[in-house]
Amino acid sequence: MKDKKNNTAKTQEGKVFFDTNILVYSVDERDPRKQKIASQILNDAAIEKRGIISTQSLQEFYNTAVKKLNLTKEAAKEYVDFFSKQFPVTQISIPLILKAIDISIKESLSFWDSLILSTANDTGCILLYSEDMNNGQIVSGTKILNPFF
Repeated sequence: MKDKKNNTAKTQEGKVFFDTNILVYSVDERDPRKQKIASQILNDAAIEKRGIISTQSLQEFYNTAVKKLNLTKEAAKEYVDFFSKQFPVTQISIPLILKAIDISIKESLSFWDSLILSTANDTGCILLYSEDMNNGQIVSGTKILNPFF
């Protein structure tokens, strides 16, 4: 079911996973529309206790926040700490890396996108919010949804 107002999927139950770009947009003031959408879906998932992130997303967020958003390292660290307290964080493991390689080969996706998908699937997420992948595609039982589409 879609919320016509901000074009995000609403699920009755199930976990959702967030790609790095959703975390980044939630703090990026350069695009107020995307910031509002990203903040809303993160907030909803935190309230409903359905959101999951990974160590990969936190690492990539920190790097992007410092290099592209020009946040101080201290401010970026505070956001990493905040996100890690809002959502369960899955650590990247060797089995997740191997599964990501398989996904990358089978779906012709980048390794990094495949690692996000591998982790989302492994944690039982029915949705992966990402701007970087094919909107609507289902990979290993996890549907990719671009909330800005």
